[in-house]
Amino acid sequence: MADSLRRNSSGDFMSWYSTLPYVLASLGLLFIPGGMLAFALGLRSFAFISVAPLFSVALVGGTAILLPFLGLGWSPLNVALTSAVLSAVTFGVVYLIYRNRGGGGTWRAALPPARLYAIPAIGLLAGALAIGFQLRAAFGSPEGFSQTFDNIFHLNAVRYILDTGQASSLTMSSMTSGDAPPYFYPAAWHDLASLLIQITGAPVTVGVNVLNISVAAVVWPLGNMLLTRVVAGANPYAVGAAGILSAGFAAFPLLLLDFGVLYPNFLSVSMLPAGLACVAAFFGIGDSQGLHGLSRYTLAPIAAFGIAIAHPNGLMSLIAFSAPLLLTSYVRLCVRRHREGLPARMSVLFGTGLLLVVALVAVMWRFIRPPSEAAFWPTVQTVGQAIGEVVTNSGMQHPTAWVVSALMLVGLIRILRWPSRLWFAGTFLIAAVLFVVVSAGTDKFLRNAITGVWYNDSYRLAALMPVVAVPLAALGTAWLIRKVQALNSSWKSKPFLDRMAWPQALFGSKAVLPLILLGIILLTQSIPMQSSIAVARSHYTASPNAPLVSADELKIIDEVDQLVPKDATIAVSPWNGGAMAFAFADRNTTSKHTLTTYTPDELLLNDSLRDAASNPAVCPAVRHLGVKFALDFGTKEVHGEDHGFKGLLIPDSAPGFQLVAREGEAKLFKLTACG
Repeated sequence: MADSLRRNSSGDFMSWYSTLPYVLASLGLLFIPGGMLAFALGLRSFAFISVAPLFSVALVGGTAILLPFLGLGWSPLNVALTSAVLSAVTFGVVYLIYRNRGGGGTWRAALPPARLYAIPAIGLLAGALAIGFQLRAAFGSPEGFSQTFDNIFHLNAVRYILDTGQASSLTMSSMTSGDAPPYFYPAAWHDLASLLIQITGAPVTVGVNVLNISVAAVVWPLGNMLLTRVVAGANPYAVGAAGILSAGFAAFPLLLLDFGVLYPNFLSVSMLPAGLACVAAFFGIGDSQGLHGLSRYTLAPIAAFGIAIAHPNGLMSLIAFSAPLLLTSYVRLCVRRHREGLPARMSVLFGTGLLLVVALVAVMWRFIRPPSEAAFWPTVQTVGQAIGEVVTNSGMQHPTAWVVSALMLVGLIRILRWPSRLWFAGTFLIAAVLFVVVSAGTDKFLRNAITGVWYNDSYRLAALMPVVAVPLAALGTAWLIRKVQALNSSWKSKPFLDRMAWPQALFGSKAVLPLILLGIILLTQSIPMQSSIAVARSHYTASPNAPLVSADELKIIDEVDQLVPKDATIAVSPWNGGAMAFAFADRNTTSKHTLTTYTPDELLLNDSLRDAASNPAVCPAVRHLGVKFALDFGTKEVHGEDHGFKGLLIPDSAPGFQLVAREGEAKLFKLTACG
């Protein structure tokens, strides 16, 4: 059924409550495939849950690439079978290797003490609900869609996968490549969205919003909790606080769902905290001990592949943030061998290997980046302003998060006094330097060399700051809780409290007071988030003057599947929103994105379709492309520019055209000139 049927049978928009089955399906898609593989590798409990989405993304994105070579189509069944087979093989290998070794190790160290399970669970629930309500407010309705440039590609790419079955990152760009061969484009986010829509039958816009909410509200907090567990150790207060604090940053997840929109980047950043925890396990650093060799050394590669197939920016971010881990691991090796009186040969050998890794990363930094003409984003502020935004978590002029920032600084001080965790201070420093350079760097060559990987885009690097800020703020929160508990111990002995019931209930429990403090922190976070939510909401509204698809244009698109046959192609300009008829109404369009490589026939129609009755070259191109209708959405473009497409500005009385539908200035024509 076409997505132009965006309302239910009574004419009302879908309610958020009616999307709950879609949410459950989305969570199943994110956790079940990867969960099977994580279980097969020996992971259990917290770690099992936290890394499952990374494995799922790796499996889904990898399966999309593999299936065409096997001659199989894109479907939930084939993805499920591939995941099950790979998990079964992995389980068999692990069993054969470790069956006589006491069962091997599992990441049981990630479990908090049994009596304090409630704190992390409540933290996750509170953070998930807070993010869910934030995005609900930002999206407006389940059918709401971003009125931004990149969304033309993302929603149409999901529809393209559904219609063609081409979900591979190697071929999906054929949607826009014209006669040229396709190129690599990271399609994991689009693959997940298409699977969810196939499973549930949800409209494209609803499926996209549900998937994004699921990733932001569950995958992101869980990853932060796991990374905090690695950094802070078995501290349930810190782990629980990380879940809540995940909802306290305007820079992520909301920013990448508003600016751009950068859905693939959003997915990769959501997985970055858990990915960094996997890298720490690989090097045996932090509180991630207990893994048997196979799982310890396969977690990080699988996680890295999942992050990369979501977006290569995420992989480069993971590499940058992992540098202190690599250096710490080498220093520990050298110190340990020196203390044990062992020869220096192995240290030199590993040092040589370290230099080779650095050289490899330098090569990757040189080539895994967009072309220089695409990294055109300028600086936006001074160095002092950029440092101030790092300290106050107000990147890209967002409201200052005073409470969260104060807790982050407390956590940073504690990390600096904790030698075995100094590596995370290094990771924080790298994130801060990257943001300062991209948003305020004056040396163009140095800026492009360092941050060109991220398109020199300050928004993308601002979104990375919460990855390092959440664990630090969680450490600060745990310190605050301990201080309040110490103060509480002295208050419990006060004689005047003996006959007062509520102070006894409050101060007599180890769990109640921390939960109250966490609740207060959650409330204080919501205040600076409101303006960011309001801005995002304006970008998800199909208002009369919306930049991409106005209210009138959306009404026309809602009628397209009733007025245009399924096999017909519609001539459109992507710049004025006409291309969204492909995503919403499931009708083929001559263009599906602004950055399309056009064939000669398409170029001819873009310039001359309105002259079909008088230009003899037009009708052969029309017949070759199967064009039978045209959308005229006027000259207002999403970026306020003029990219031509004059052939699609059709007068009401143009010969060879029949006006089929009109809402305001938005018009749908049937082409009659070519028979």
